[in-house]
Amino acid sequence: MQRVKQGDPEAFEPIIERFQQRIYRYCFFMLGNRQEAEDAVQDIFFKAYRLLGSYREQRTFSAWLYKIAANHCNTLLSKRARARLFSFLHPNETHAASAEQDYLDSEGTRWDWLREIPAQDRTLLVLRVIDGHSFEEIGRMLGTKPATLRKRFERLKAKLNGKPEMREALLHERRIELQ
Repeated sequence: MQRVKQGDPEAFEPIIERFQQRIYRYCFFMLGNRQEAEDAVQDIFFKAYRLLGSYREQRTFSAWLYKIAANHCNTLLSKRARARLFSFLHPNETHAASAEQDYLDSEGTRWDWLREIPAQDRTLLVLRVIDGHSFEEIGRMLGTKPATLRKRFERLKAKLNGKPEMREALLHERRIELQ
């Protein structure tokens, strides 16, 4: 990190290699689309490089990077929601509606249930269950108290417990807690 901050851009490459897969996985589960996730990862690392001067060592680098990723994905999801709203309010404008349909058709139904979850809860679910972060780590990433996250996660689990797609994910999360 010090080398990058001192102006050595090539020193950023090992950082990308270390975090690229994890950030891609996070973006994929947040956005639900491979191409969007790949594009988002590039944008996130570009932003991280540009904002490196604002990184403070009191926070772990991964927490700082996930915060950038969460903000980026939430912005993309907001834009998508606005496009949906626009297509609803202006039914004669077919471009926005067809773009949304292209998105829905681009991925299989395996992760469709994730689209029903609000972005804030989806972030918590992905970071906890898919990436296996502790509530303390997620709290540092999102700037939220771990106890608040635990409570929100318990409510989310109760809400999703009836979904068969969630059974394996919830079992995986229980294994994390046992470790």
